[in-house]
Parts: sequence; C-alpha cells; structure tokens
Amino acid sequence: MPVSTHPIPLPSLAPGNAQHLVKHCFSGNGSARSAYIQAGLHADEHPGLLVVQHLLERLQVLEREDRVLGEIVICPFANPVGLGQNVFGYVTGRFNLSNGENFNRNFPDVTQALATVIPTLSEEPADTPQLKQLLTHLLDPQASADCVAVTKRELLREALKHDLVLDLHCDTAAVMHLYCINAQRERAIELAGCMNIGTVFLEDAAGGQPFDESYNKPWQMLIEKGLASSAQRGFAASIELRGQADVDDELAREDAEGILRFLAREGLLALDVAEPDPGQVDVYPLEGASHLQASVPGLLVWKKRLGESVSRDELIAEIIPLDAPLGTPRVPVRSDIDGVVIVQPLFKLVRAGQRVALLAGKTPLPHRQPGQLLQHF
Repeated sequence: MPVSTHPIPLPSLAPGNAQHLVKHCFSGNGSARSAYIQAGLHADEHPGLLVVQHLLERLQVLEREDRVLGEIVICPFANPVGLGQNVFGYVTGRFNLSNGENFNRNFPDVTQALATVIPTLSEEPADTPQLKQLLTHLLDPQASADCVAVTKRELLREALKHDLVLDLHCDTAAVMHLYCINAQRERAIELAGCMNIGTVFLEDAAGGQPFDESYNKPWQMLIEKGLASSAQRGFAASIELRGQADVDDELAREDAEGILRFLAREGLLALDVAEPDPGQVDVYPLEGASHLQASVPGLLVWKKRLGESVSRDELIAEIIPLDAPLGTPRVPVRSDIDGVVIVQPLFKLVRAGQRVALLAGKTPLPHRQPGQLLQHF
C-alpha cells in the first residue's frame, strides 16, 4: 500500500495559533512487526530532522519496490511548540518557555495504571498485539489539555503501538552515541553497529521520565509479572547524532542508511545488509558517565578532541578567566576518570558550574545513582 500521511491536531497555544503533529505511515506487506521513528523532540537539535527527510526519500523508493515488510511510522518533527520558540533568532527548543520544563522529561507513566489492571489479567502471557493495545489504552485521555502535555501523550501513544522506537537527538558538540537499557544490550549494540556508532550508554533506570523510559517501563513491568516474554519486549533507543552544528546532507544520508540497515536486520525491510561488527562498539554504564563542570567562568580552550581517550588527572582543557588581573594563569580542567571525550560545549564561553564535557568511563561513579542519571542541560 502507498504511504499515508496523517495530521494530528493539538490544542492551540493562543487564539489564531494552530498546532499539529504529522506522521507518515508505510504500511508494509508481510511482517506484523513495526517501527516508529521521531526527530526534534528537543527542537534545537536539528541533525535528526534532516536524517528523517533522507529516510522518507529512501522509504518511498523502497515502498514502490515492494520492499517494506513491516509498518514504519515517521514523525518528522516531534515538538512543534519548541520549534516555534524563536528568541532573537535562536530556537530555544530544549525547554518549555512556559514553565522551564525540559521537553524530554515527565512523559506519561502508564505503569501506575498498569499496576491496577494487572490483577484482572490472565496469568498466561498475552500475544504482542494485545499487549500493545493494552498499553495504549492505559494512557489517560482526561489528562492535561495543555498543548505540550497533549503532544507528549500523542507521541507516547504512537510509540506504544510499535516494536521498535528510535528517538533522534544530538548533543552540543559530540561524537555519535546512543542510550538504551541493559535489558536490550545486544540490540543496542547491533543498532550501533549498523549506524557506525562507537559508544553505547546503558542503564536500568535513568530517571526523569524521558520518552524512551516511558516506553520501556511498562514492558519491564509486564515481563516481571510474567505477562510478557523478553522476546516480546519493545525496543527503544535515544540516538545522539553528533552535535547541533552537524546538519549535513552527507552525514544525514549515512545515518539514514544505518537506520535502514537496522530495520532490515529486524525484518522490516527486504534489504541485503552485512552483519554489523560488534567489536567496533564500546559499551559504558551510564553510571560511569562523568559530567565535568567549570570551576570558574571564562573562555574554554580544549586540549583534547572529541573521541580521544583521556586518563584520570590528565589536562584536557583550560579556562581563561577574562576578568582576572593581568598575569593570572589559565584554570586547568582535568579529567576525573579514565575514559573517552564524548561531548563538548558548542559555545566556548562558559559559566561556573556549567558542564564542559561528558566523558565515558567503564567504572560506575559513586555519585551517579540509578534514577538520577540525566542532566537537564
């Protein structure tokens, strides 16, 4: 069947201000499995918006060639409110200007409603379509009518219908990396291999109820209660497509092809693809991620490049205090772990207390606790 496009109306923010989401659906012709892909949940992160456009172009060709097997749904922009938050020429799309909330936090948590209905369910595992239908029906239709809240509810409603969910993000300036849960380690490594991603962060519970966690938590509860098998569990990952400045056709085309390779490996596309090499992927506990902070305000000058290895106490950057007396030395920034530089700030004028690096390390850090692993910035 040809691709179909569906607008999803959202509540108006103000008189005369209409909001909506869009989803493009490729129905498939042979597999019951399905995937959902979205971009721009943080509306100031634009590489994924371009990757989705390349995906749509390729999927239209594959659909005409009858090579789309499972349903694939694409949301080309997941945050119309954030895209409209233009302040003096800059899209401030990470936080809701109405209340300061991170757009990728506080998604609906259906586990509370799920816990109340579990005693009424059969003790035998249900089939996957029944489980998906159950989870989508547990979303409260009477919840807040606020435009952002409804957007989150609609995004999660769509995600819960599918077996695979990919949420496309980026960081400030970064190498490619992705976030997933420990229970999906093998598939996360396969996705990374398909997309030439070298770094995978894994955790059990990040906290803060981001989009992927809201998808994963009810599946975990179903498995723990014996109502679903591990093989039925849905897969969700957040993919960080380098940095905010990396909006580039060639990179986006490569990333789109990597996603298509993964979908083919999962049986949703009829494509001949090579088996990815897991040896090219390094896996780190999210508890081992170090968010280094600036000790003083000033101009940040890096001594290490993205992707380079660092040793504990090694000098990796310096901060030039612009308001200090003449002759004041630069303030050293030293690594607090043995690891790899994953993220640096895009803008180099920093405040005291601001994150100046994300370093990936193999050893969990004592101050990094499950359920409190995400940074707001």
